[in-house]
Amino acid sequence: MIIHAAPPTLMPRLPQFSGSVSEPFEINALTAAHFLMSPARQENHAEMIWLTSGHFQVMIDMKTFEVSQGMILFQSPGQEFYVSSAADLEGLVIRFPVGFFPADINSPYPNLGYCISRIFEVDGLTAPSIISVIECMRQELNNPHNQQMEVLSGYLRIVLIYLSRQRFVVYRSSFKADMALLAKRFFELLERKYHVNKKVSEYADELAVTPNYLNQIVKQETGMSASANIRKRLLLQAKRMAMVEGVSMKAVAYKLGFEDTAHFSKFFKMGCGCNFTDYRKTCPN
Repeated sequence: MIIHAAPPTLMPRLPQFSGSVSEPFEINALTAAHFLMSPARQENHAEMIWLTSGHFQVMIDMKTFEVSQGMILFQSPGQEFYVSSAADLEGLVIRFPVGFFPADINSPYPNLGYCISRIFEVDGLTAPSIISVIECMRQELNNPHNQQMEVLSGYLRIVLIYLSRQRFVVYRSSFKADMALLAKRFFELLERKYHVNKKVSEYADELAVTPNYLNQIVKQETGMSASANIRKRLLLQAKRMAMVEGVSMKAVAYKLGFEDTAHFSKFFKMGCGCNFTDYRKTCPN
C-alpha cells in the first residue's frame, strides 16, 4: 500500500537543533542517521518525525508508506518500523513519554496510548504556528525551570491539537474516523487488553453490552466480528515481536498470554500460513 503525497508545499525553515537536549523529552534534527542510530522503540515513548525536505519510505506492519516534504510521521509507542529510500532528509524529531497525557478517548489530539500511528500532511498556514510552539519547547529545554515537564506537556498538547486539524492517514484501516463510539471503545480496550482478554464476552462485560450486540456493531464498522479483530490484533503483535532479534517463540507466547506454547504455535501458523521460525526469516534485518 503506497500513500502518495500531496504536491510539495513551501515550508518555513525549522529552527536548528544540536541533538538530544533532555531526557525523557527530546528534540533532534532529522538526518538519515536517525533511522540507523535511533534507540529501540519503547512502549512508553511516542515520536513525531517532521519532514521539511526530502522523502523516505517506511514499512510498518508489513505495509509501505511514502513520506515526503510537509508530512509528519506520528509514530505510536512500541511500534517497530523500517525506513528505505531515504534521500536529502531535513526536519526534526520530537520524542516524548506517553505519560504526558491521560488516556482519554475524547481527547482532541492524536491518541497516544493505543498504537494508532498516522501520517499528517501539514498545510502551509499551520506549519509556522507549529514551528513557533516547537521553538518555545526548545527554549524551555535549554533553560529549565520548575515544572518543566508541565510546561512541555502544555506546548506539546498545542502541537497535537494543530495536527488534529490536518488531513491524516490512519495506518490501521479498521480504525475509521467515523467509527461508532462503541466500536471505538472496543478497539481502545482491545489495545490495552489484547494480551489478557481473548474472549468477546470479556470485552462485552467491560463495555456493558451483550457479546452478540458488540459483534454486530464491530462487524458493521470493520467487516469482521469482534473475535476476528481480537485474533487479528494478537497476530499483529506476534508479528511485531517476531521481528525483535533474540526473542524466542516461548517468550512471545508468554507475553501474549498463551500458557501453552503449542497453542500459540498453532494460532500463529493458522493466522500467517507459516510457522513462527519461517515467518521470522521473511522479516527485514
